[in-house]
Amino acid sequence: MSSQPYVMAENLGYAIEPTRQLFDGISLSLATADRVALVGKNGVGKSTLLKILSGQSQPNQGVVSSHGSTYYLPQLSTIRASLRSESVFDVLSAISNEWWEIEQMLETTFGTTLDLSLPIQHLSGGELTQLFLAVGLSRSPDFLFLDEPTNHLDYRALEDLRQMLCQFQGAFVIVSHKPSFLDQVAKTTWELTHGRLQVYGGNFSYYRGQKQLEAAARERAHETARKQLKRAQANALSEQKRAAQSQRSGRQNAGNMPRIVAGNLRRRAESAAGKLKLKHDKVMAAASQKVTETKVRTQRVTSIQLKENGVNHRRLIDIQHADLWVGERWLLRDIELSVGSCDRITITGLNGSGKSCLIKAILGIEPVRLQGDVYLADMKTVYLDQSYDLVERSQTVLQNLQRANPTLNYQLLRHQLGHFLFFNDDVHRVASALSGGELARLAMAMVTISAIDLLILDEPTNNLDITTVDQMVQALTDYHGALWVVSHDLDFLSRINITHSCQLSHQTLQPTVYLPSEQSHYRSELLKEC
Repeated sequence: MSSQPYVMAENLGYAIEPTRQLFDGISLSLATADRVALVGKNGVGKSTLLKILSGQSQPNQGVVSSHGSTYYLPQLSTIRASLRSESVFDVLSAISNEWWEIEQMLETTFGTTLDLSLPIQHLSGGELTQLFLAVGLSRSPDFLFLDEPTNHLDYRALEDLRQMLCQFQGAFVIVSHKPSFLDQVAKTTWELTHGRLQVYGGNFSYYRGQKQLEAAARERAHETARKQLKRAQANALSEQKRAAQSQRSGRQNAGNMPRIVAGNLRRRAESAAGKLKLKHDKVMAAASQKVTETKVRTQRVTSIQLKENGVNHRRLIDIQHADLWVGERWLLRDIELSVGSCDRITITGLNGSGKSCLIKAILGIEPVRLQGDVYLADMKTVYLDQSYDLVERSQTVLQNLQRANPTLNYQLLRHQLGHFLFFNDDVHRVASALSGGELARLAMAMVTISAIDLLILDEPTNNLDITTVDQMVQALTDYHGALWVVSHDLDFLSRINITHSCQLSHQTLQPTVYLPSEQSHYRSELLKEC
């Protein structure tokens, strides 16, 4: 066997339960310098496949053989669930006796310096992602398996990650729903769909182009099959008419010939008609089967509907000359912010600048607090955070929705879950077994069954596939209540009619000159401040 690092998988299969097979019969290989993007819809098993390839989980069938060291970076929600109440230093020293190497890797790769005395739960999603990427890089692995590492990174950190992956000497497999990022780092695309793995020899744009060609070819094949079926139906009808005409002529001529001769002719005609019918039945059956085989499958998509309490304009939040504190640490100064019932605002800034902390202070989540002139109206606020903490992991999908709105009956709850693609026994799955995308769908389902004055979304597109993001855009377009969004997904922000934008920089909150709808100018303004 070669001494070069490799990972090989043969005939992999994994089932969550006897009736739910994620994938089956997957064989693949990974060698040094391979750069792979793993794509597919939420819940198809991308995270499970990464864990199996990295040795974190075992398949139900098949084997994985490898030579070389690996590092697996799970999704942020998994990282947060594993953390205890301890400082950053405690975590690093527990991971490695040479913890300073991790600190140094964090600084050199991402330009990030952390206060090691801080409780690790106080780190932003981006800071946690960078920290655990640095943990992996400090081990000099041959293979990186990265599950949604782009989700919580700001614009500068995304560029740092891009450079790191381009310079990485080993191989990597990355799951991400950011097409532009994948185009820059991946050379091969693996698509996990319908329980199988399809390999495309190019980046995401190449993969998307090939999928479009495949879809067009399927449409043409289906149209050809439909035309062939119509021709077969027309031929059969024409033959039936000719046979009927021949039988009528035979009956008319039968009176002029001996009875025995007429009987023989009738039997021969009936035999010929029967054979012709069998022939046409076979042709029709084959043509119908071809139409069925070439029929283009339509994918079920999430149906998101948000309900606002009302559209009468009123003041919801008014903050004047307030300071933001995290424990005893002064994070932001002299904040001025006003939010009305019809406003749609976004707060942007680098990882750790205080975007999520400002939200938590407004919601009264300790130990973050605002000091100053702060007015908060009596309002119904729904907060969807980065880790989907409103989802109780020990409860089932159905139990979580029941807890979100105990007044809804069973039928309405099932109907609502169906809108979010939870069907049949899916509703009885424990939330801890859901993928990141499925957790996001469940959290959104819980959000949508409440009347809302202010909807706060913290990185809402993380873990969502492209189709579900499109559905969320449509839902937010139709929603007319107050909206507060934190997101580094500029494409998403440009599509949801943001009316006010502010940036956190140098411990202050300042309005931006441009709005996300002016995407190129907006991006340039944000990067200039980084």
